[in-house]
Amino acid sequence: MTRKGWTKSIGERGARVRLYEDRPGGPLFRSVYIKGKEVRRSLGHRDKEKAIRQGYELLTALLANDTALDEESLTIGLLADLYLESPAHLSKKARTQLGEGRMLRQVVRFLGPTRRVETLSESDVTRYSMARRQGAIARPDVDHGRAVGDRTLHAELAVLMRALRWATRERQANGRRVLQENPLFGVRLPREKNPKRPVMLHDTYLRLLDVAERVHPLFRVALIVAEGTGRRLSSWRNLLWGDVDLEAGTIRWRAEHDKKGYEQVVPMSEAVRTTLAAARKAQGAIGNSPVFPAPKNPAQACSREMMDRWLRRAFHLAELTPPPQGLWHTIRRKWASERKGYPVKDVAAAGGWRDTETLLRSYLQVDAETVRQIVLHPTQRMVSR
Repeated sequence: MTRKGWTKSIGERGARVRLYEDRPGGPLFRSVYIKGKEVRRSLGHRDKEKAIRQGYELLTALLANDTALDEESLTIGLLADLYLESPAHLSKKARTQLGEGRMLRQVVRFLGPTRRVETLSESDVTRYSMARRQGAIARPDVDHGRAVGDRTLHAELAVLMRALRWATRERQANGRRVLQENPLFGVRLPREKNPKRPVMLHDTYLRLLDVAERVHPLFRVALIVAEGTGRRLSSWRNLLWGDVDLEAGTIRWRAEHDKKGYEQVVPMSEAVRTTLAAARKAQGAIGNSPVFPAPKNPAQACSREMMDRWLRRAFHLAELTPPPQGLWHTIRRKWASERKGYPVKDVAAAGGWRDTETLLRSYLQVDAETVRQIVLHPTQRMVSR
């Protein structure tokens, strides 16, 4: 006789949470209907007592949300659910959706899912920031939290702000906005006062290039393409040979692999063209084959993790200390900083930035030699006529 999986229902018709095993002995799931649509989600554990507690908490939140809709008000929990099911969120890349969902749910748990959105204030932002800095907020699957800095705080609270801004623009079937007014409008989020944005020096790049063949033949190609194009890791590691036009000397950067969904055709340097021509000849590949095929599955591109491992290995072989964060991104900052003499708009277009503000704030780095030249060599003298 086949053993049935454990199941338990909480609530009544119209407001019910069902807890169940997908298979006997398997992980626990919960099922709930929102606006007539079933939403299933893994609880990520096997603790039935904990699952029941979570079920009652969810039921309380659902009942509060129904009341909120009837009263034309909004709870923080419902705001999060609506935003995470909206096209504004679902149109983003899967990795971005995952990160936004995780951060928003964490903020909602701290503030309280049944709390009215209109009661939020700057004090709530301060309370959350203090708790996170002290490590007092933990994920549901761990017992203790960890202290974080202003950069992480800004990212987490920025998702809440995006959801609030979305709600002030989105209209319901009755024509009313989901949220009439953003209660946190004008509130400043924590920002890191001295952000660490390391830049790879050119002599470091040359030393890594010297040991590249000892890491992997593809790693040398990756290093030259990254340094010669200044593109993000996700963009160049997903290149296909069909995107590379060696005769015209251009590369098509696909929108689906760009952080901002930006598609361009941009010239490549002679060093990049020579390297890619040799790589294509060695691989004997054309069309939709990846430029950086994974060693175990040539039909797919190398993973981000593999590229990171290769770069760390190169730092070790070159007897250099890797940066504490942003391994490949240090090369993107190098590319931008070495082109400071050109118009900023053109640098942004060539490197794949959609706006010059991000380029100026996070990528173009101050260097001692340029500062020295500015101090010693004014461009003009102001004299009386």
